[in-house]
Amino acid sequence: MANRTKEKIALGLGILAGGLLGYWLNSDQGREVRTDVADKANEYGEKAKAQADEISTNLNKQAKELSNNLNEQAKQLTDNINNAVEQSRSYISQASDTVRSQMQVAGAKANEASTDFQAGVDYAIKNIQKQAKELRKNGKS
Repeated sequence: MANRTKEKIALGLGILAGGLLGYWLNSDQGREVRTDVADKANEYGEKAKAQADEISTNLNKQAKELSNNLNEQAKQLTDNINNAVEQSRSYISQASDTVRSQMQVAGAKANEASTDFQAGVDYAIKNIQKQAKELRKNGKS
């Protein structure tokens, strides 16, 4: 029962305070305070909006700069890769030409060696035939 009494007293005081505050806010002085509060709220709202706009502008500017930087780096990377690919093609082409040239030289030397070997064989056969002829000739005499 003591709790109920306390609750009723608290409710009564709350209603009384709310009524007094409502009466005061409707008085000339209360209206002036409400107007001042509304003006301050509008002023702070405008400042907050201006700051939000400034922050938004700065973030957009930074995002654009970052995007431009990333695009430039991507372009440079692409250019570097293209240059590396082109250099690789050039090196491969040069190496291919060098190998082809060396193979031609090796083929020519092999042909030359084959020709020299055949000339040596022909010379040896000629000498053997000549000696055989001399031996036959000396053997008949």
